Formats: sequence, structure tokens, C-alpha cells
Amino acid sequence: MTGRNAVCLTVADRHAFAEDGVLCLRNALSANEVDLLRAAVDRQMACLGSSSTGYDFEAIARQVWNGDRMVETGSADRFDMERLKDMIRTDPLARPLQESAGTGQTGRFFYDVAAWRHDRGVRQVAFDSALPQIVSQLLEARYLNFWEDTTFVKAPQTRQRTAFHQDLSYFQIEGDQCVVVWMPLDPADLANGVTQYVRGSHRWDEIFAPNVFVSQTPIASSADIRCPDIEAAPERYDLISFDVMPGDVIIHHVRTVHGAGGNPSDRWRRAMSFRYCGDKVRYFDRPGAISQVGVAHDLKNGDRLFSADYPVVWPSPWPGFRMADAFDAQIRLQKGPQASTAGKGGR
Repeated sequence: MTGRNAVCLTVADRHAFAEDGVLCLRNALSANEVDLLRAAVDRQMACLGSSSTGYDFEAIARQVWNGDRMVETGSADRFDMERLKDMIRTDPLARPLQESAGTGQTGRFFYDVAAWRHDRGVRQVAFDSALPQIVSQLLEARYLNFWEDTTFVKAPQTRQRTAFHQDLSYFQIEGDQCVVVWMPLDPADLANGVTQYVRGSHRWDEIFAPNVFVSQTPIASSADIRCPDIEAAPERYDLISFDVMPGDVIIHHVRTVHGAGGNPSDRWRRAMSFRYCGDKVRYFDRPGAISQVGVAHDLKNGDRLFSADYPVVWPSPWPGFRMADAFDAQIRLQKGPQASTAGKGGR
């Protein structure tokens, strides 16, 4: 697997994904595509405090465990932070998940979501890179819907870990023909918080309740069971990770349990993830799932994901077709000639 034109997965790739629930592919994105994502992340981070979707979970964790004063989050309203903190504080099994090294004062665990809705560069990579074809082959999907993107940044000296969790319970879907593509925008390894995966956990035949990122505390409204306490005894689990460079991608099954360390190093660890769903996935308003940003659909449980909120990004209707161009044209039709071009990326 060596770039945009080499999109055929090998037998070894398919076997590794089927057995491990995770697959690392080298040089799957071009340097230009990586730059588009970096620019998008820079714009997101610059809006922390005024964004409705961006948070610093490092600061939130300090509030929970150290009693720090309330951090001003501007207009961010995706999560009810007081309710989230109450869930942690009333959980008898909750404890800090923080690295012993690192100051924790200059660090930042930045989180944001749904950049594709306003950033042309993100749409270009999510819709028109090699990724949709790669994922469709991996899932053996007749067609592929894009679900959402999420940004995770751990600045140098960030103590906060990412609690081990399983992604399926966060999404309003039924069926497991779904993957998450994790894309490092800086060199990443265990020293600066690369994601770790529990090999084979996608075959555990369990759905685990979503947790609150900074703690293993499950979301109270979920009916699913608590994720195992992997942090307490990591030696009991077959944990794997990959040293990756920008352009590499890590693809994991939606049921694969995973988590990440903090970043006590002096290096940044910026990453973005894309979520794709195959044709067997159906909409399901799952109790405890995290509400999505900006959705306008009226899908009911059991419906296919046929909605502008979940664009069909594979197959391409003809060679050279650019889904991002088609989506932009639709936006212009809806908004008129003065439609915003914020985040427009070059090709």
C-alpha cells in the first residue's frame, strides 16, 4: 500500500484486520492531504473558547480531580459538563487516568468534531482521497456512507490519558460494518500518546457503554455494560500499537476496544479520525450515544443512512468525479452566491 493509486488491499491486510480488528497502512494519504487536515485542525484550535464543539479535556479533568475553578468554554455546548462531572464524582470506581510524568499545567487535550461540515479541506480528504475505496474493500461494502470526523490533539506535557473504550456505543447505528480511520498529523508512538488497541476485542461479542473520555465512568443513559478496567492490568490484554508518520493511517473496527496514553513528551500529537459505514449499517437512536452536531435528518430506527448528513462517498459515479465539488455545489445552491468558502483547500 503505497499511496493514492495503490488502493488494493492485500490478502495479508484483510487477514490482519479480520483477526486483530485493526490495520495500519503506510503512506495512504498524500502530503497535500495531510496539510489540508493540519490546516483544519489549526483553525479548530484557534477557535477554542468560541466554538460550540471544541473542548480541552485536560482542563476539564483538572476540574474533576483537583477542584480547579470552572474553565471558560465559551459557547461549547455539545456536552452537559456539569452532568458529566457529576457522573464521574458519583462513580465509586472512578479514578484519575493521568500520566505520572508531565506538568499537566501547559498540556492540552483538545477535542472537536464535525469539521467536514464547514471545512472544504476535510471534505476533500474524507470524500475524495484513497480512503473511501480502501475502506469499502476492507468492509466488502456495496456503498459507503461518511459518518463524521473527530479531532484529538494532545499538546506536549499533557497528562490526561484517553480511557479505553469501544466506538460502537457512541454512534447512532446498528450493525458493525463500520470502521474508524485514525490519521496522525505528527509522528506518533507510545511516548507521545499513540492509540493502543486490544487485539481481537472486536470478536468479544459485547457492546460496552460509552465513557466520558477522561474517566472509565460510563454514560448514565446507556444500557450497555461497563468497559473492562484495562488500565488497571494492561498485562492481561494483548495490546498493540503502531509507530506512525503523517500519511500513515490506522483503521480499526467499530467494536475494537482502544485507548491512549497522555503526552508527557515535548512533541505534539495531532490526529483526526474519520468514521465510515457500509451498506449493512442501519440508523439506530442508541441510548447513551453522543448527540451529533448539525444533523437535520428525520431517519427512523432501521432506516438506511440515506441523508445529506451521511454522504455516500463510494462508489464514485465516474472516474475523476470529486464528491467534495458536488457537495460544495449543493451548499451554494442552498445558501446562494454568498456561500462561505472558509477552509477551502487546493488540489
